[in-house]
Amino acid sequence: MKKFLLVPILILPAMIFASNVNFWSIYNMGLNQNPTYQNANLQLIQAQNNLNAVNSVFYPTLSLTTSALTLNSSGVSVTSQLNFTFGLLNLYSTQIGLSLPLNLNNFSFGNLYISASRNLIVENGANLMEAKSSYSNALWNLEVTKWSYLNTLVQNIFNWYFYQRMIDLYSQEVQVLEDVYKSINPLNQSQQNNAYQQLLSAQTSLQNYKNSMLSIQSLPNFTPYSTELYKDTISFVSSLTSNVSTNVDVGQIVSQRQDVQALEYQYKAYKYQADLWYLPFIPNPSITFLLPVNNPSKWSLSLSLNFSILNGGLNILESQQRLTNVSIGQENLQNATTTDILSLNGLFLNQKTLQINLLAAQNSVQTVLQNFQTIQALYEKGLESFDDYALANINYQIALLNQERVQQQILLNKIQIMQMEGMPFGGETI
Repeated sequence: MKKFLLVPILILPAMIFASNVNFWSIYNMGLNQNPTYQNANLQLIQAQNNLNAVNSVFYPTLSLTTSALTLNSSGVSVTSQLNFTFGLLNLYSTQIGLSLPLNLNNFSFGNLYISASRNLIVENGANLMEAKSSYSNALWNLEVTKWSYLNTLVQNIFNWYFYQRMIDLYSQEVQVLEDVYKSINPLNQSQQNNAYQQLLSAQTSLQNYKNSMLSIQSLPNFTPYSTELYKDTISFVSSLTSNVSTNVDVGQIVSQRQDVQALEYQYKAYKYQADLWYLPFIPNPSITFLLPVNNPSKWSLSLSLNFSILNGGLNILESQQRLTNVSIGQENLQNATTTDILSLNGLFLNQKTLQINLLAAQNSVQTVLQNFQTIQALYEKGLESFDDYALANINYQIALLNQERVQQQILLNKIQIMQMEGMPFGGETI
């Protein structure tokens, strides 16, 4: 008996889960499982850390250095010292921190040093602009991932509803047309051929929609599609896109987007680097200052140089690249801005076209409705067959569904407009 009772016990939680699932929960569930979104989150964290390293005065770090084994002509020696380096401040590109050696033989600490180091020539402006560019670009990529997944999920739900309803309607039409075809006298060849052509057309449409249904992706965690989910999706997207307007300054909107700002920061970085076009040809010393805490009189200042004189012309190439990057950065910024303005204008024009299509679909519904009402009145008086009445009703339902399809396309186009405008989109993160 326990074996038979197990099935209802397992099915009940699934039914409860399905009944509690709405569009927002499915969206967040799928988004957090999306590898592109997870990677975009990691890139944003890394970009934020890089920006903090350049822009923040207080930037704590901790590193350990030692050489465990050394092999020389005398044999192998084991290092008995471990150096702790605490980075505390990044003040005008000068790294200030503490250095503390640990003797591993007796586990005793040596003298504590205050250390300060920096390169003599530091490209602060370029480094800051590049860090801002990476951060803005990471923000943009994260938002694009959210919008793209939203668009894909909504489109799948819309398609499922449309295909499923079309399959139901054309299945009914095929059944009615089969009855019509079978009821025609074989001697009436012309009428039979017309009925057969109508039947083949309906069968073709039915099969096409069944094929289209196979292309729809599964929902996260194998959540089933349902009419209730479709209605919740319509409500959510209608509310989300309710304030979309085509009466906007497209150029201004595009210029404020995070990806365009990223290109602006990169262009500024290139200009900073071009001002120091000669840097690859000169040595850039590294200066280090050490101050023992317990004996300040033993301070030391060291200067180290690392300069390649013969490097196969790499310094010449790097200098030329610094000068060339300015025009490249400017071109990238102009091309991106122009392309995005055209794309956004195209979406606005498409919105107007879809509104015209909606008027045409509504007019078609009215025409089909009038025909259905006429046939319905004749059928009720016994002047039309049930098959003609059923076909007129199916045609009316198909017209209504085609009207709803245009409304779906309008909502999807609004989603794309909001994405292209760079509007931030919410969602629960991991």
